[in-house]
Amino acid sequence: MRITGVVCSPRAGGNTEIMVRQALAGAADAGAEVEIIFIRDKHILPCDGCLGCKNGICHLQDDMQEIGEKLVASDGILIGVPTYWTVAGMGANFLDRVLPYGYDGRLANKVAAGIAVASRSAVDTVAGVLRRFFIWGHMHCVECICHYGTKPGDIVQDKYAMNQAWDIGRLMVLYAENGNNYPGDFILPISEYTKRRM
Repeated sequence: MRITGVVCSPRAGGNTEIMVRQALAGAADAGAEVEIIFIRDKHILPCDGCLGCKNGICHLQDDMQEIGEKLVASDGILIGVPTYWTVAGMGANFLDRVLPYGYDGRLANKVAAGIAVASRSAVDTVAGVLRRFFIWGHMHCVECICHYGTKPGDIVQDKYAMNQAWDIGRLMVLYAENGNNYPGDFILPISEYTKRRM
């Protein structure tokens, strides 16, 4: 099984990246092959509203074609986004540009999970956007988790957040291996699962 993690943060080594890396480590521990993509390192033009995506085509030529094909080739997609007022700019632009791959069904039936990180508020809003994106693409969203980190890198001090990120990565693999059903103790909400495991 192959899981691709996408970090939609401009900050290298920040809390979003830490959480995505932790989730991918959990997935790798469960047997998945993992890859991480940093949107900050890619050239992705903003959507211009041409509506070509409804035909599964985007006329903009940039790094999104390579990213999109990696997502299509993956069994699972993990998206991590920082929260400002809502989904931070890089994340919003990325989600807009993924639309062609969802309109023609190339993302359907993939296992998905989201991570929203904020310093103060609105993580529930961002988690809702990610859930809606996964549902729209007919992916199997196992969960979206939300955590807080005030300063860059301080999320590592939050044992619950780090454990939950690990668990969501493992869950993506185990869910797929279990025929797209929640396995064993994972029938509990992941918040409860992680608390009991700790």
